[in-house]
Amino acid sequence: MKTNKFLWLILTALSLCIFSFCTTNTKKDESPAKNVISEELHQAHCDLLAKANKELANINQKVRDLNDKISEKGGKLTDEQNAALDEFEAQQASINKRVHEIKNVRQEEWENFKTTFEKDLVEINASIDSILKEF
Repeated sequence: MKTNKFLWLILTALSLCIFSFCTTNTKKDESPAKNVISEELHQAHCDLLAKANKELANINQKVRDLNDKISEKGGKLTDEQNAALDEFEAQQASINKRVHEIKNVRQEEWENFKTTFEKDLVEINASIDSILKEF
């Protein structure tokens, strides 16, 4: 008799554990909108990162072209050219730092980050184009 009561007690406890586990998982699944938002944000992160990598590859090619032009001229630069290159390097360092931060931007900061980042990509492209025209 004691064995039967003990067995029923174990089965009841096990049933309660399973039931509470199922209701806990159900509560987690009730918020699919949160998962959709984070999936959308993840996709937006990936899209911006792909765009940034493409733009940075283009910028790096322009830098190689600039280095070739500087070598052809004997490596002598004016003060204006040096200042422009210093400004470009600062912009490039800022962009490179923010490329590594793209995946960590939260939903509420995303639009501001994306807008600023894309604007800075346009500006750095214009900057390197301007420097290249001077040579």
